[in-house]
Amino acid sequence: MQKQLLLTVTAICMAMFSVSAQVTPTVLAEGFTTGLIGLNFDADGNLWATQHGSGNDDGSIIIIDSAGNQTVFMTGLPSTYIQAAGEVVGSFRTYQLPDNKVLIVVGEGSHIQSEALLIVDKTDFTPGTPLTLADVEQTIKLGEFIHAQGFIQSDPFNVDWDAEGNLYIADAGANSIIKRDKNTGDLSIVKTLSGIPNPLPFGPPVIDPVPTKVLAKEDGDFLVCQLTGFPFLVGAAKVFNLDTAGNLTVYAEGFSCLTDMAYDPKDDNLCVMQFGVFGPVDSTLNFILGTAAVMKIMPDGSHTPIAQGIGGLAPTFTFDTNGDLYVADIVFGQILKYSFTTAVEAPPVESSKVKAFPNPFSEHITIEYELLQSAQVSAEIFDLTGRRMAAFDQGKQAAGKYSFNWNAIDPSGLKAAPGMYIYRLTVGKQLISGAMNLTGK
Repeated sequence: MQKQLLLTVTAICMAMFSVSAQVTPTVLAEGFTTGLIGLNFDADGNLWATQHGSGNDDGSIIIIDSAGNQTVFMTGLPSTYIQAAGEVVGSFRTYQLPDNKVLIVVGEGSHIQSEALLIVDKTDFTPGTPLTLADVEQTIKLGEFIHAQGFIQSDPFNVDWDAEGNLYIADAGANSIIKRDKNTGDLSIVKTLSGIPNPLPFGPPVIDPVPTKVLAKEDGDFLVCQLTGFPFLVGAAKVFNLDTAGNLTVYAEGFSCLTDMAYDPKDDNLCVMQFGVFGPVDSTLNFILGTAAVMKIMPDGSHTPIAQGIGGLAPTFTFDTNGDLYVADIVFGQILKYSFTTAVEAPPVESSKVKAFPNPFSEHITIEYELLQSAQVSAEIFDLTGRRMAAFDQGKQAAGKYSFNWNAIDPSGLKAAPGMYIYRLTVGKQLISGAMNLTGK
């Protein structure tokens, strides 16, 4: 079983980075070092990025304009390190409301305003003076309601509204979809998802379903996607249809660890975010870098990737009104833009002309690329846990063919362990990632 899991993970890694006709992303903005987890656009075309913080009540919200300039909107949001899970939770998402209001989803935590929805007024904001919790006008204490129903955990993660303006919340801790009545403010449980029998000899006997997004449909129903809990089985995550009576039916399946959904404005097809694939329990015991992907679900139920090879792990994505795609890489703290419709300058390097060889390799590997125009070039190599193994600053290079070598030596001067590694080649603002397989001999 363990060997099969390892082979599956290796195949997934190689498939995620295979050369294809997909759009190569550019880096819109970077430097997000405290958990980039939420992306949403406002009516003016500004992108709002939410960071959950480092566990020290330091969550934040950043506004990014179309040129990538960043303005801090709010700081000091609840952020808690959950020791039992080994993860940080806090401010997850930001949504634009009418009348210049902003709704902030805050997940599980020890702060008095954790497990809640916070509302602030944008008119109170002056650039250069970020808002704080003192500026919160309203706190909707979802956690109090959830715990009163007998649930141990409350971890609100994502929200959406129905046509009447009622609010629906995906609570990943309570494994439930919650409704807040627009007129009365009353909360009610629409549906608690059932657990998944665990077929593996390790982990809990029943795996938590972990709903991560609720998305309204035109017919009045909702779609619900799920992360699933440990051991995060490959292919176990599903998208459900949730009707007004609380009935769940499978809408699409065969995914791994879903964390977000949105409709593509170009064709109205549903797209989902696969956060990443979990590695073998006896070795990696973590999500594997480079396995995140945005998948499009076609009308016949099939699904195909529209953005992959992201490099790190990706909890969220969003589209602009033109249909261009934006993905948050939480590991490398970057917002990646996939320009499907926008006219862009010719990239300085073609992804199809970036090659790593020999691959697999045992002693050293060469990464070769061809610049079509002058550009600043740098590269980094990481193992699948996110540890940086090597860095290469190539400086500004003229058009032409170039290469560099990695001798499979780690930062401590020792031979790197056999396994999968990720290279990230940055050319100007263009980002190209790939997988490399280091063998034992």
